Amino acid sequence: MEAPDRRAAELNEVRWWSRWARLRWRGEGYLLTSKPLAEPFFNRAGALTCGGVAGTAPWAESFLSRLGMSSTVVVFDSCPAAKKLLASGYMEVDSMAVLLSKSPIRREWDEGKEIETSRSPRSWTAAYLRSFYGDEGLAGVVAPIVAPLLKAKAVTLLESRVRGKTAGVLAIFRTPGIAGVYCVGTVPEFRGLGVATALLARAREIAAAEERSMVLQTLWSDGLLRFYMERGFEEMYSKRLLERKFK
Repeated sequence: MEAPDRRAAELNEVRWWSRWARLRWRGEGYLLTSKPLAEPFFNRAGALTCGGVAGTAPWAESFLSRLGMSSTVVVFDSCPAAKKLLASGYMEVDSMAVLLSKSPIRREWDEGKEIETSRSPRSWTAAYLRSFYGDEGLAGVVAPIVAPLLKAKAVTLLESRVRGKTAGVLAIFRTPGIAGVYCVGTVPEFRGLGVATALLARAREIAAAEERSMVLQTLWSDGLLRFYMERGFEEMYSKRLLERKFK
């Protein structure tokens, strides 16, 4: 199976997060915004091509500044536009690696541990929030997002369960030829038990059965690049997250 091209991988990511934040398009550029999820990750712009960045950045600046937010723009490492944005007052705040799964993932899963498709927006939401935020304070925002995902044909939400308790979560989002993997998280008290590896292994099995390439995106600040590389992922390309703050 051939690796998907960059545009296809980017469309998978943008369409996935459009389930969480409002998506606007302007030519090849896009803008995601969410007032309830106010962090920059859910309020950012990007473009499917290097040429689209020039028009997207000022559009994003204008829109996000009116919301009282800094402007965050995602730019491919290979794009000359990154240097121009940095020269105009942007600062690099993070990088994102886009990874392709190249081989099956081995999992060691003891008795009393299992992977299942989620049936409850409440349990998946609670585990997601505890994994990424440490508490369930945003449950009222996230649960209404997750509920329709359980019924979407393009989506599979997985839960790992240890001794009957949800220990971790993962989401699969399908676009032509691609199974994008998102929201890979382990509840703090279950870390170190192979929860994330088991979830990734199951996702890889699903992707292979459907003859789809499994693609995953990870922020450098999360410190998980080596973890994924050790599980058979290879880097396809990388992106830079640039931010400009307004006074």
